[in-house]
Amino acid sequence: MASERRSEAMEFAEKLVGLSKYEGVRVTEMRDTWTEERIIFEHLSDAREQPLKIVPETEADFCKSLADYYRLPARLTMGRVMRAYLDEHSLTMLELLFNPGHLLTLDRMDRYFPSALQHGAQLQAKLTGQTKMDRQDKLFTVFNKVLDRARKSDDLLSLSNVLAEDGIDRAWEEVQRKYDEPQAERAICGAMANYLDGSGWREKLERAISIAENAHSQEGRAHSDEFIAEILDGKQVIEDVFGGFNDPIHAWRTYVAIFSGRFDNIPSYMSPDLARLNALFAHHDLPATRGVLMRRIARGMASTQALSKNSREENRVSFLGLVRDLIEPTGLSGGPSMAEAVVLRAKTLLGEHGEDLPIDTAIRQALYLMPSQAARLGVLLDLSATETGQRYEHTVRQQLLHLLNNLRSLVDLFPSDVLDDERDRGLDALRDRLGICNIHEDVRASVEDSLHRITKPNDPEPEPAKEETVEAKDGQLVLSAGDVLFAEGEAGDAAYYVLEGRCEVLRTIDGQQQSLATVGKGEIVGEMSLIDNQPRMASVRALEDSTFLSISAGSLQGRMDKLAKDDQVLHYLIKTLVRRLRGLARSTE
Repeated sequence: MASERRSEAMEFAEKLVGLSKYEGVRVTEMRDTWTEERIIFEHLSDAREQPLKIVPETEADFCKSLADYYRLPARLTMGRVMRAYLDEHSLTMLELLFNPGHLLTLDRMDRYFPSALQHGAQLQAKLTGQTKMDRQDKLFTVFNKVLDRARKSDDLLSLSNVLAEDGIDRAWEEVQRKYDEPQAERAICGAMANYLDGSGWREKLERAISIAENAHSQEGRAHSDEFIAEILDGKQVIEDVFGGFNDPIHAWRTYVAIFSGRFDNIPSYMSPDLARLNALFAHHDLPATRGVLMRRIARGMASTQALSKNSREENRVSFLGLVRDLIEPTGLSGGPSMAEAVVLRAKTLLGEHGEDLPIDTAIRQALYLMPSQAARLGVLLDLSATETGQRYEHTVRQQLLHLLNNLRSLVDLFPSDVLDDERDRGLDALRDRLGICNIHEDVRASVEDSLHRITKPNDPEPEPAKEETVEAKDGQLVLSAGDVLFAEGEAGDAAYYVLEGRCEVLRTIDGQQQSLATVGKGEIVGEMSLIDNQPRMASVRALEDSTFLSISAGSLQGRMDKLAKDDQVLHYLIKTLVRRLRGLARSTE
């Protein structure tokens, strides 16, 4: 039979299947913009279910109403659990929710679909305290309601035409005119599902990006962001859109470059629409899309998979570069999961001789990678909300209290070149992190008190630290007695040759600053960070009026590169000595 209505065709197909006298029943669809018919439903009486497996999830948001199952958090969770089926049919969960043919096919998969429902019921039972059986019955009821709505969604086809021709802002206006909340949310999702239906992953991404580019309202941009996020959350899309990656670290740094709006020179084998996505990120915040890309990075970095096939030393350098890419003024992009992932990867990569670091040392090493006290505070607050942070609560608490003891003003928390409005945003971000962290009330009160104390408007801003007034002349730095040349934990961008005077090397051990050495004329300080790209392991302070010659990172690297060509043994010996010195320093903590 032929019909202009999908619902009528599907109803007829279901009757034929129910008669159980035909070898097979198939429904195909043809639209004006398509070049060939596409199968939207197929049932073969002797067909055997494909050996698909569900992908277990560890957590999910609880859906209080039917409308919640259509919202992004639920769609992402369901899509991850049933990823095998969706990738096999090039579907997003959004499309599946509005496709009665595929919903019926799932319903007839006697092993795969019940397993998916059972897993969903188990996740929801943890949230509600109900039994798994009760939640499973509820999910079967929800599924039938979703199927019934999908059968009656022909009215959304015209809305998808408005979406395609006039953009999401116009479609949203039409939805609000026709539907009440929360039906309006379901309707705009159904319109997008129909617009994406029947296309491959590259075409789906291209369509979603086009919708986002033409969105001007807050609602339109938010919906567009969610549609892009759901597409990029799939597994097969990485192969189709990105062309695959040689190693995980390459993938992760690519994701960071995209959501940072600086993914230039896109390879020809990747989808050209990634350049458009990069441009969107450069001008707009896309939190949902950023979130799914962050999740990929955090889950991969927290796992045991190798970063690449390169040497451990090269992987370590790549890891440090990735961390630098992820650093924000008040922590790491990606929040608690990323903070935990960085600590776990530091544990396996930053130890000496291929050995794992103790977890408390790994936490300290992760903090050393942060360029400011504000970033360290954010990482600690995020880490406290994770399983690792809870397991090593004593270490996190100790580091938090040590950091708070050293906070006297905003200058201590943020670098001196940070503008006032940036500091205000940073303080708000730290308070947001404090709101979701999981620390004892006494420590929480200490953090709140410290943030309040250093931002009281009636308190005069203290004089800048002496290191802010260091005078530079012709590549030379002139310090007075007591001036700090550089501080422990800072990023190293130069080494210093002592032309005149003496300075003291200091390191914080067990919360106390201890003197490690005195350096005088003709000696060099700060060289370790330039050789291995790690933060400063110690502070250097002038004991008397002193003059230093600055040696830039580029200059030293050029010398190291030349040495690597001329004398590889000596080059390797220098890097080995630096690693051993760092290992010795860590062992004293």
